[in-house]
Amino acid sequence: MQKWLENKFTNCLNFEHTIFLSEAVIEFLLNKHKLKIINKFYFKEHSIFYAVSKDESIDTQTIQAPNEYTKNKKLYENMQKFYTAKIAELNEILKISKQEIYLFGAHLFSQYLLYHGLKSDTIKAILDNNINKQGKRLYGTSLFVQSPKILKDKDNALLILNAGAYNEEIKKDILENINNKIQIISF
Repeated sequence: MQKWLENKFTNCLNFEHTIFLSEAVIEFLLNKHKLKIINKFYFKEHSIFYAVSKDESIDTQTIQAPNEYTKNKKLYENMQKFYTAKIAELNEILKISKQEIYLFGAHLFSQYLLYHGLKSDTIKAILDNNINKQGKRLYGTSLFVQSPKILKDKDNALLILNAGAYNEEIKKDILENINNKIQIISF
């Protein structure tokens, strides 16, 4: 999760991820419970997989929890400053844009931006690939969810994309499979 916070992914700390677990904290917890790390595998910049085994020889009395409070608080504050500035910048774009505006992600990616001040009055819809969300209202907003396929024949559309580790995958899908004329702002 530390890499997510460094990358300013809004899904790092939220109602689904309420506890910040860094790599050092995970390893402390594993050792504290007498689990020895056999192997560790990094998947892209968003996941770590551990292979562990029980090891009764680990002395849990000497294991100290890492103190990363100051470092992590600074990372979190930097993320908040980043989004305050980014949302102000987006609101200026939305104010003058003559394009149809869409926001991607019927989940916390959009909710975070909206709850932190992104003006929704010019946003036409939330786009999401999940057919179970399409046709429904995004919780806590007045915006409805539609399929990204509605962009197919649009000549003058702007998509705001803030989906963390999924940005490139979503951007590629939209530009290659739906409409390569769509202007996308992502961060």
